[in-house]
Amino acid sequence: MTRTKMSVALMLALATIPAYAAQDYIYHHEAEIGFLDSSGEADGLVNANYRYYFKAVEQADKPYALAGFFNQGSTVSARYATTDFQDLYNISGEYVFDSKWFLGAGVNRYNFDSNGNYRGIDSNIIYDVNLGYFFTDHSALTLSYSTSSESNSDSLTSDFYEREYYTNEDIDVIGLTYEHFIPLQSTTGVFITGELQYIAEQTINNSSGTYIDSLDQVTVLDFKRNDDYNNYTVAVFADWYINNAWSVGASYFRINIDGEFNSSDIDHSVHYSRNETESSTSVNTRYFWNFSEVLSAKLSIEHYFDNGEYDSATNFGVAINARF
Repeated sequence: MTRTKMSVALMLALATIPAYAAQDYIYHHEAEIGFLDSSGEADGLVNANYRYYFKAVEQADKPYALAGFFNQGSTVSARYATTDFQDLYNISGEYVFDSKWFLGAGVNRYNFDSNGNYRGIDSNIIYDVNLGYFFTDHSALTLSYSTSSESNSDSLTSDFYEREYYTNEDIDVIGLTYEHFIPLQSTTGVFITGELQYIAEQTINNSSGTYIDSLDQVTVLDFKRNDDYNNYTVAVFADWYINNAWSVGASYFRINIDGEFNSSDIDHSVHYSRNETESSTSVNTRYFWNFSEVLSAKLSIEHYFDNGEYDSATNFGVAINARF
């Protein structure tokens, strides 16, 4: 039996087990550690996070996975995630006013190892801010902005060459997200999320220097490259909660890539434009098994159908969640 078939069998078995009555307890703290594996080229991901809710969260009579969304209260959180080539550190917080407006901010730091350096940059810091409003107990609209600006310079020297490198990357992201839960009579309900994003990305890579060959001839090196992209994305997610513990869902993602590429050295120059659209869809099922007053197991399976240049992939996730 393949791993995916085993995962499906396990989830179906768990779906027949009644959820523990502890879902009626309220909590302020939520901690979780989990692992995500993929059948595609992506590396496995280990994730750990903690969140504190200033307003007590009630779990009764609602999907357990959405209890924090329905709480509509202020939070602070921290997260650490790691793969084979990068680490993520995150600290964030959100304050909800009595008027139901909310304001949030966060800092994310990515560290890359020697095999995963991205365009010569060893680390990257992204700053997030968001402003939103809870229209009802079941809906929210959020406007978000993220920005990152990183640069790196280095030099190499030997008896035969001298060379200097410079890399700079600027990224700005503006997003609009709408979330809405629709209660149903025969099942718990449907949770729908729609996202729009504009991404502006500019990357500069320059290098210059001299090289001396075995005949003492000097060659001057001068290379410049500039990438300038404006990307637009649309995403829709829908999760149908059959009961408070089990859901099945689907998603659609589409990105329009509009960019310019310029490079030059002493003898040549290259320029081309890129304008193309890529899209992907996915289906998933998730189960939130509350097996004690504090602890729960979370399992998920998601299969992506990529309409671009990459193959489809199946992701399997498992996590232990604590609420107290």
